[in-house]
Amino acid sequence: MNILIFGAHPDDIEIGLGGTVAKHVDSGSNVLGVVVTVPYSEKERKNEALMAANILGCELRFLDISPNDMVFGRMMVNELDKAIDEFKPDIVYTHWEHDSHQDHVAVAKSTIAATRKNNCSVFMYEQTIPGGLVGKGFKPQLVVDITSTIDRKLESTGMHITPIKNMDELLNGLKGRASYRGYQVSAEYAEAFEVVKLINFI
Repeated sequence: MNILIFGAHPDDIEIGLGGTVAKHVDSGSNVLGVVVTVPYSEKERKNEALMAANILGCELRFLDISPNDMVFGRMMVNELDKAIDEFKPDIVYTHWEHDSHQDHVAVAKSTIAATRKNNCSVFMYEQTIPGGLVGKGFKPQLVVDITSTIDRKLESTGMHITPIKNMDELLNGLKGRASYRGYQVSAEYAEAFEVVKLINFI
C-alpha cells in the first residue's frame, strides 16, 4: 500500500502518528511524509526531520511553502494535489480540521479538498499538542495499537530539539495520551484518528 502523510511542520508527523507510521513501514507499505512549511531555522529543522524519518523508516519530502502562504486556498490545494497525483496513495493522513494551530487547520482543509476524487481513504490524526484546548471534541473512530512502535515514536519526536524546548514534558504527554488511547481498546499504547472517508474497505 501507498501511505501519504501531510504535516504542516517538521515535527507534526512524529508527534501526531509516529507509531502508526512505523507500523505501516513494518507491514511493508510505501510510506511518504510531506512537510508543508518550515517556518524558521530551516537547515536545523530539516535535518532533524530527516533523522526522525529515518528512525520511523519512511521517506520525507518538503514542499517549502512560505509560512505567509499557509492558508486554505487554491495554491495550497494545488501543491497537495501534485503530491497526491504523483504518489497515488491508498491512505492519506492529515491534521485534525479543528486543531488549535492555524497552519494545521489549513493543511487539513486543503487535504480534504485535494482528495476530492475519492480514490483514497482519508484519516485525521489527533491534535499534535497534547492538552490543546479547542471548542470541538476529537472523536476517535479508528484506533491503532502502537505498543510495538511507541519507542520509535518517542525517539523520532526526540530528534526535534530546535522547536521543542521542554522535550521531557512533551514526551511524557505523548506517552500518556498513547496510554489512554490504548486503555480504551485494551492495548498498552495506541493512536487515534477521525475518519473523513474509508474507501475500498472490502
